[in-house]
Amino acid sequence: MIHHGSKQDPAQSANAVMAAPLTHQFPAFPASWYLFCRADQLSKPLSKRILGRQLVAFKTRSGKVSVMAANCSHMGADLGCGVVVGESIQCPFHNWKYGADGVCHHIPGANSIPAFARQVNYPVEERHGYVFFFNGPEALFPLPFFDGENPADFKAGRVFSNIAQAEWFMVAAQGFDAQHFQTVHDRRLLQPPQIDSPSPFARRNRWLAEIIGEETRDRVLRILVGKTVNLTITNWGGTIFTVKAEFPRACSRFLVFFRPLEGKQTQFDAIVYSRCGSSSLGLVARRWFTRGHLFAENKKIRDTQYRPTHFVSADADMIECFKWLAELPQFPLSSQSHGQAITRTTDASDIKTLTELIL
Repeated sequence: MIHHGSKQDPAQSANAVMAAPLTHQFPAFPASWYLFCRADQLSKPLSKRILGRQLVAFKTRSGKVSVMAANCSHMGADLGCGVVVGESIQCPFHNWKYGADGVCHHIPGANSIPAFARQVNYPVEERHGYVFFFNGPEALFPLPFFDGENPADFKAGRVFSNIAQAEWFMVAAQGFDAQHFQTVHDRRLLQPPQIDSPSPFARRNRWLAEIIGEETRDRVLRILVGKTVNLTITNWGGTIFTVKAEFPRACSRFLVFFRPLEGKQTQFDAIVYSRCGSSSLGLVARRWFTRGHLFAENKKIRDTQYRPTHFVSADADMIECFKWLAELPQFPLSSQSHGQAITRTTDASDIKTLTELIL
C-alpha cells in the first residue's frame, strides 16, 4: 500500500503516539544480513565479536566460506586461533575438526562424536569481495541488491565505516523521517514521500528533492550532476539500506549495513557501486560524495533517544516505520508460532514511558 505524506489531526496523532512500540519490543539483534569481513581477509580463520557473540569465518580448501560460533563446543577455545585443514577448521586446543556446516567430524582418539559437538552455523554469501552472514538458522530473505539490477553487472568500492551514537532502530527510521531530509541533509522535498512495502521484510521510501545545501560538496554536486535528486531508499530486515539516487546527469547507488553495538551505538558499513566497464574514477567520486554525505549526518546527529510519548503528527511516517521494525518477522513466516522467543530486555526508558502513559 502506498501513501503520500500522512496528515493527522491531534486525536489521530495521539493515537499514533500511544501505538508507538516500546524499546523492548525491538529485537536486540534483528534477523537480517550483516557484513562480516572482506573475502581477502580469510587467508586464515578470522574471529571477531559481533552481535553480542564471538564468531569465526574461514574459507575451506575448495573455497567454501563458513561463519559459525567461534568458541569450540568442547572447552570453548577460540577457533579463530586454529587452522583450516582441507574442508574443516581445526581447534587449536585438542584438534577437534568442524566442517563448514559446523558439525564436528573428527576427535583425536575418539570412536564416536557426541551430539553436542557442533557449532551454531550461519547462512553465508560472498559477493563483490565481501562476506555476509544472516543472523538466524536460515536466511529469511536473499541478500539485498538494487531493485531490478543484477549484482554481476556492478563493481563495488572499498567499504567505509562509522559509528552512530544511536540505537539501530533510530538509525533505520531516519530513512523515513521526511523532516530531517531538509534540516540535516539540505534536501527540499518537491513532492510528498511515497512509502510502501514491496516485501514483508522491506520498507521503501521514494521522493524527489531539490539540493539546497551550500557546503562545497553540494555546490559541486549541483554543477556536475544537477539540482535535483530522485531517491529510492529501501530498508531490508531493519538493518540494511539499499539507496539509489538519480540525478539529471548521473545515478549513484550504495548499500549500508548497520549492526547494534554495546552502549546503544550502531556501526554502519557502506559500500558504493558502479556499473562494470565504467570509469574507476567515477566509482571513487561516488564514494567520496556518499562518504561525505553520511559522515556529515553522523557528525550533526549525536545521542538521539527513542521517546515514543514525544512524537508529533509530523512524525507519522517515522512512527509507522518504528511499528514495522518492531514487528519484523524473526523466524520463517511459515513457523512464526513455533520459533524460539527472542530475548529482549526491558529498558529503563520503557519504565519511564509506561509511567508517562499512566499519568
